[in-house]
Amino acid sequence: MSLKSPPARPATLVRSLADADPTYAAAKDLVVRLKASSTKLDTEESELQYKLANRPATAEKTGRVAALLGDATPEEDEAPDGVRARLKAIAGERVDLRAAIEIAQDRLAKARFGASRVICAEVAPTYGERVKALADALLAAHSAHEALLLLTNELSAQDVAWTGHLAPLQAHGILGHEGGKLAIWLHEAVVAGFIPKSDIPKELRR
Repeated sequence: MSLKSPPARPATLVRSLADADPTYAAAKDLVVRLKASSTKLDTEESELQYKLANRPATAEKTGRVAALLGDATPEEDEAPDGVRARLKAIAGERVDLRAAIEIAQDRLAKARFGASRVICAEVAPTYGERVKALADALLAAHSAHEALLLLTNELSAQDVAWTGHLAPLQAHGILGHEGGKLAIWLHEAVVAGFIPKSDIPKELRR
């Protein structure tokens, strides 16, 4: 018994934004690095707040206090200005980081738009071909639906209780009554320049 190999996946047609434009890759990397710095700052703040809340209630020996005492400057994380001073500094750094992240994200959005334009230009011919193929298939479906309606309408005209014997499968929910939904889609495809209006039957033109 031979096992069939799974069908090969189609080749990727769309490049990544980073591949399409180095500016996007650099902008995205900057946003990632800035957000990582912000996370690191949040972690440090949490650790300092925990340390501040749980240390003995004694006078804080900051670098300035050590100097007054003639002692060496503390070598702990809070040197030289103490835990509270570092927390204050973190608050200022966070303001700067938030501003930097906002600017970096704006640059990333602009770079994304530019890279997207490059990619869309690359895939435009294939996209157009597939829209045209879909239009042809939908028009064929419309013709098939009209043929089905011709039969069901004749059955109803003859007062045949056909729905009790044949599953009613008119595609009004898909194509719309009298092709309404399809007419809208075809109109938008014409306006976008993907198909000529002459390809659309008169009853479906808008």
